[in-house]
Amino acid sequence: RRGANPRPRQMAEELEHLATQQGEEVVTSTLASRAVELTQLLETAFPRKTLAEVEAAYMPSGVAPNASLTQLTRLVREQAAVATEHFKQAELWLVLKSPAVSDGNNFGVDVQQYVAGELKELRKAFAGMIGAPADWHWARATGLEKVAQDAIHDADESTTTETSKETKDGGKAEEKTTVKTVKKSGCAKKEKVVLPDYDAYTAALDVKHYFAMRENMVDLRNGYLKAAALFAKNYKRLSDPRGDGGGNSRGVMSMF
Repeated sequence: RRGANPRPRQMAEELEHLATQQGEEVVTSTLASRAVELTQLLETAFPRKTLAEVEAAYMPSGVAPNASLTQLTRLVREQAAVATEHFKQAELWLVLKSPAVSDGNNFGVDVQQYVAGELKELRKAFAGMIGAPADWHWARATGLEKVAQDAIHDADESTTTETSKETKDGGKAEEKTTVKTVKKSGCAKKEKVVLPDYDAYTAALDVKHYFAMRENMVDLRNGYLKAAALFAKNYKRLSDPRGDGGGNSRGVMSMF
């Protein structure tokens, strides 16, 4: 009987090695550098101003799109997507550094599980930010629908009378009258009066969303800071939970 093909296992070990390297870069460098990057982005994209100042800038907006806020929303969405990927890499690094199950000396493993739980909660929060543009545009459109023009459909009826002569047997002419009724549908546009409260509503909705986007960016920055601190303070336990210099017991690195 021919032996099993070792290639799939070798490829899996190569993938684990690559994932370990990428995760190592994330937990030792990327988390901290991204916290600094997001702090700078906060200062430029969301300069300090009161909500009243933001509201004044957004009024009156009518039914036109809020281009500047749309740009900020997409910026936060992109940053949340990047953060989600980084935290998934850090979680996978922890999994690959986990040792085999053992009855004792599991304190380091407990630390790994605690940090993994914290990362997962942060990642789930970041992933939830991806839907922010859709939610905001829907809420805005629902409100602005009240401001848009209404189409009023009217049904008109017109009646016409037609008279014709027919010759019957015997040469006698006889008149025949036909009445036709035609229905016509028309569409008349009626301009609505735009109430001041509609403008105020739109601006208030945009201010609310602006505040939410700024808070999301702060949460992203703080999430990176928290994760960086967890890895920096517990790196030895996380990378080598049993203190035996192995990091894991599966020999992932043995072939390199």
